[in-house]
Amino acid sequence: MSSIISNTVSPTLQNIDLNQRSTALNQVVSTTAAAVSPVTVTAIDPQMTSERVTQYLSAMETNFRTGQDAKDVANALVSTMQTLIEQRPDLANAQFDFRSDNGSIMVTSNTLDDSDKIWLQDQLNSNGSLVQAVNAFHSDALSGYSDWAKADGTPLTDAQTQAISRQIDARTSFMQLFQQLNTQGAQWVSEGGGTLEGSNGSTIDFSQNAKTAAGFLSFMQSAKTVESGADSYVESNGDVSYGGVKGDLFGQSLMPDFFPTPSTSIGVHETA
Repeated sequence: MSSIISNTVSPTLQNIDLNQRSTALNQVVSTTAAAVSPVTVTAIDPQMTSERVTQYLSAMETNFRTGQDAKDVANALVSTMQTLIEQRPDLANAQFDFRSDNGSIMVTSNTLDDSDKIWLQDQLNSNGSLVQAVNAFHSDALSGYSDWAKADGTPLTDAQTQAISRQIDARTSFMQLFQQLNTQGAQWVSEGGGTLEGSNGSTIDFSQNAKTAAGFLSFMQSAKTVESGADSYVESNGDVSYGGVKGDLFGQSLMPDFFPTPSTSIGVHETA
């Protein structure tokens, strides 16, 4: 094995006497020893690792339950939106939203006046299945954050849990959520370049505004048609496939997107 020494260093070493060289080597050894800190090796407990993986998987499962929860909200909302159009056709295309508010439903809108918002809010809160589904979504979203923090080894305090609960309410607007799914459906259908049709020959393109009562009902009809696969897809060359296009827009995690970075911090501050 050859040893490579730079030309600038070797002449200097050759001019040092033995005593000086010994002193220099001692200084190098002392300096090196001081620079290297001791290394501590800690054994990993396989049982603890397995438990943590199980906790993370449980948290992920809870996250994905929010998709089914949102579907339950949408299904329960259909009857109320049908009643709204029958009783108040003037509000059929009015844009509004709603969210959870300490166990009940709060309506928000920049266009409706206070009396219309109160009327609509009463309609939503009188739908027991809808209120139950909204609360289930909130509960699973909160459990998702709680389970994730526990898996990270930093369980939430009561104050953090309350803060996250408020953030879930503030950040989850359900009509906006349905509109986001509507946009995903439109992108998904358009990727093939053809035309998706329902059993009655109507085109399914998810082009409606799901943040209105009329638009939401159209979105739900399209979403259910695609989920059941009872449709036909006309390709750009004219070929037709029946029942071949199938998918569930709600089959995903719909957690409010305020996950912390890094994962060891939940990203909220305790407040008195």
